[in-house]
Parts: sequence; C-alpha cells; structure tokens
Amino acid sequence: MGKRALVLSGGGGRGAYEVGAIQALYRAGWIPEILVGTSIGAVNAAALAAGWTAERLRDFWLRLRTHHVHRLHGRIWQSLFTTAPLRATLIRHLDFNRLNDPDNPRTLLVLATDLRRGCPVVFSNRHVPKAWKVFIGPEHLLASCSIPYVYPATRVEGSLFWDGAVMANTPLNAAIEAGADEIVAVLLAPMPGEAGGWPLPRHPLQALALVLDLALLSTFENDYRQLEAVNQAVRQGRPLKPGHREIRCHVIAPATPLPLSRILRYDLPGTQALIAQGEADAQRVLKALG
Repeated sequence: MGKRALVLSGGGGRGAYEVGAIQALYRAGWIPEILVGTSIGAVNAAALAAGWTAERLRDFWLRLRTHHVHRLHGRIWQSLFTTAPLRATLIRHLDFNRLNDPDNPRTLLVLATDLRRGCPVVFSNRHVPKAWKVFIGPEHLLASCSIPYVYPATRVEGSLFWDGAVMANTPLNAAIEAGADEIVAVLLAPMPGEAGGWPLPRHPLQALALVLDLALLSTFENDYRQLEAVNQAVRQGRPLKPGHREIRCHVIAPATPLPLSRILRYDLPGTQALIAQGEADAQRVLKALG
C-alpha cells in the first residue's frame, strides 16, 4: 500500500466540516501517513499528526468557542482580532514534543505565506523536498492562520508570515513532494464546475463570500487539473516528465457554500451541523470509491 496524504483547507470555524470528513475516513480505515494543512486545516492536521484520534478531534471542536480562538484587538488599525487566545489553546491541548518526535510515523506539512518574499513556505516536522524542516510549534500554526488584517502577521524566526491561503488554500503539491501515492483533499467550498455550486449573490455579503471562495479555490483547481493531466499521461504510457507516476486524488467538498459567518464563529450548534455535513459528504465519496 502506498503513502496516503490528507490535505485540509483553511476556512476558520468552517474547519468543523473537516472533522466530520476525518471521522468518516478514519472509521473506514483510511488513515493518512502524511498530513497537510493551511490555516485551520493546519491546526486539524497538527492534532492528527500529534496522535489524536478522530474522536478526540471531534470532542475538541465540540468544546471550542470563539473566545478560545480570538478576541478583539486593542489596535484595530493593525488587525481586527488578536490570536493570543488561539496560541493559549494550542499550547494547552497539543503535545508539540510528540508531534516533532523523530519516531513519530506521521509527516506534517503546514503552509504559510512569507510577507517579505511574497511566496508560500511549507514547514514540516520531517525532511521533505521544498519544505523547511523545523520543530513545529504554536507559532508555525499561528503563521498559517494569520488571515490578513483579520489577524496580525506572525513572526517566525525573524520573518513575518500571513495565512497560507493567501497563496494556496489546499496545497496538493506539498503532499506530492512528500511522496504521497493517494490523496484525499477536503475543501470548505464547492468544487468548481460540480452540480449545486453557488447561488447567485443577493446582497454584498453574499457577493463577498462568493469572491472569497472562488479566490481560495483557484490554485487548488489548477493543481488538481494538472495532476489529472499527469495521471492520464501516465496511464497512457507517455508520462510528461521522467519520474512521473499516477497519484490518485479524491475530493470531499460541500455541494453548496458553507456560511461565511462560520469563518469567525465557533459555537456548538454551528460546529455540530458542519461536522454532520462533512461526515455525510465523506461517506458519499467513500461509497463511490467502493
């Protein structure tokens, strides 16, 4: 059996959808060796890489509230919220020593955006091509979660970082570089071109939500189509480049947009609904795979 990679997108409180998908995958015996995440997806990925079960991750989310993640910043000209509560939550709940243990069988890759260089950076607890091998701590997860202006940029080893979603919200390439043979990507917005899709916006907030989701999906869609082209060429016996191999990629995504309000809100009713939706969508994908 080849290496399995789980790629988790960013989307704030909508990350509860990923928890439901993870529950369904783990229950079906689909356990990844490689965990890749951006923003809240990086937090979920780090928890799994630190040895959490799907049930423990679910229980964590059911107890998670907005005040555990952020509060209004006293200097709103710098950012709307401070991530100090999230830092405290990560330190309280995650075992970073276990996460970075050389004997840990799980590889973690966390995406952030380097402000000075204007490019994505991948932090990893392993030596992986095109990744920065580090002792992953709370600051690396905060860097991946630092939505521009919503949260302040996070300083890591002298450099400032923003949310990884600025460059790639669902980083397939990081999983490929880590040696994945099969990938499951969990999106927090409908897959472009699929049935259902987005309703026409009826007011400015809905229009903003549509623009945001489309922007976050654009890089993933390009990467996904490119991977499909590589796979097709390999299956036809004419790989585009030496060393190309087939990498199966399955996508779990909602049929309709998740509420924009859930990005900044963490409460029990909303979390329960998103977990149930993610689990149901994942079960449909698993059923189709047989």
